[in-house]
Amino acid sequence: MKDVLIIGASISGLSAALAFQAKGFKVTVIESDSAPNSDITPADAWSWRRRGVAHAMQPHFFLSGLRNYLADLYPGLLKDFIEAGVEQISLSQCIHSSAAHRYKAKDNDADLTFFAARRSAFELVMYRYVERQENIQLLPDVRVKELLFDGTRAPFTVKACLAASAGEIKRYDADYVVDASGRTTNLIKPICQAGAIVDDFTYKSKSAYYTRHYRLLPGQEAPEFIGMPSAMFDDIVVVTFIADNRNFVISIVVNQDDPLLYGNSMSDTTVFEEIVRRIPKASRWIESSRAEPTSSVIAWANMDFFWRSLVSAEQPQILGYFPVGDTMVRSNPKFGRGCTWAVMGSHILAESIAAGGDVSEMTLRYERSINQYFRSDWEVMLQVDKDDQMRFERAVGLRRRTLLSGLYAKFTGLTSNVAVSVDPELYREVVRGFYGLTSPTAWLKKPSNWFRILKSVFMPSESKRLAIAYSKRPSRSEMERIINNCRASVNVGEL
Repeated sequence: MKDVLIIGASISGLSAALAFQAKGFKVTVIESDSAPNSDITPADAWSWRRRGVAHAMQPHFFLSGLRNYLADLYPGLLKDFIEAGVEQISLSQCIHSSAAHRYKAKDNDADLTFFAARRSAFELVMYRYVERQENIQLLPDVRVKELLFDGTRAPFTVKACLAASAGEIKRYDADYVVDASGRTTNLIKPICQAGAIVDDFTYKSKSAYYTRHYRLLPGQEAPEFIGMPSAMFDDIVVVTFIADNRNFVISIVVNQDDPLLYGNSMSDTTVFEEIVRRIPKASRWIESSRAEPTSSVIAWANMDFFWRSLVSAEQPQILGYFPVGDTMVRSNPKFGRGCTWAVMGSHILAESIAAGGDVSEMTLRYERSINQYFRSDWEVMLQVDKDDQMRFERAVGLRRRTLLSGLYAKFTGLTSNVAVSVDPELYREVVRGFYGLTSPTAWLKKPSNWFRILKSVFMPSESKRLAIAYSKRPSRSEMERIINNCRASVNVGEL
């Protein structure tokens, strides 16, 4: 039985543990954070402090592809999720009653059912499921200090690490070391300094999230869904995420180049709620009679596109070491791929190693498989992110606006905020790409979808009237007044 050492017990590390255990490996997982206390329940999972996951309290979208993948492989885990209060949202639940008469169910609609949960609750359930499995040892409060490697030139071989626990340094040996320590890891830097050629592509995304958590009051229900969960505009996006145990999360997404909206003001709860209350699609969720806040406003802006390759000129540079999850590949979280790719990538890795051969063959097989499954979608999302940045710059005057760009921006807004809410068939096509079941842009290649967009936008209907009403927003000058008024109130209070 081969030994696998996994660094990090977040979703990618836990997934890797399950994947390797299923292939007959003996697994040890070391994690710098403490284990959750035994009395923590999924409903109050936010009290489990995850210092190693800076975005733990940010919204997470668990795509239907992830749900389907886990349901097929681990039905017991799916059962645990449901018993813990994780919601399963079907396609039909996302169709507003005003458009329900246009919805015609299809046999594969069940494939579009997704998980609704906070990251903390999802991870807590997964952690406890992994704890119960044979041949998996979870070691919390263990912080890796360095990787131990052999060789004076590439390929270098990693077979152990040094880690600190309770003030002591201990060596952990393994046949394979899996790095699931996340986006901030720097463990292979000494190996690169020794001569390993590692290709890390990074593109900084300018998105910044301001997030607040809420809970429905006793006896209250969530508002009726209408199409996509977000109200999308070129300079601001407000999105509502239904979650587990009657919780939900609202995020205001702005651009880091925005001189008005990016900064400390958006972390002010009064500013945050005043802006949300002026966006009808989101404001109905936070009515005082319906819900109460359970957190402050939590900011996060460390987002990027990243792709790592340990192979140069078809030659692996590091052997016995395998990055996974955010350590291997990541995109802007607005595309919702992080957790899904972490789980799938972990299983691709386990299959690549279990297939046998020497370690060099395993590394090549793993990278080729990651490219096969993820590269195309990753490149599409990277381009979309760049296009979104240009639209933002035009919207706020940082880039010259043309007639064509203005028409395109108008079309994009009508499609995302109106058409997908009016036409269930179009909505199905769009979310199949968004949920990762097809290419993100596959729906654009069907002429029938363009006809549906035009019909939804120009033909009168009750669902169109509601969609337009729900897509209203405060102007930039109105948001500036909100910010200035709140600042003035603070200054008066200080006097």
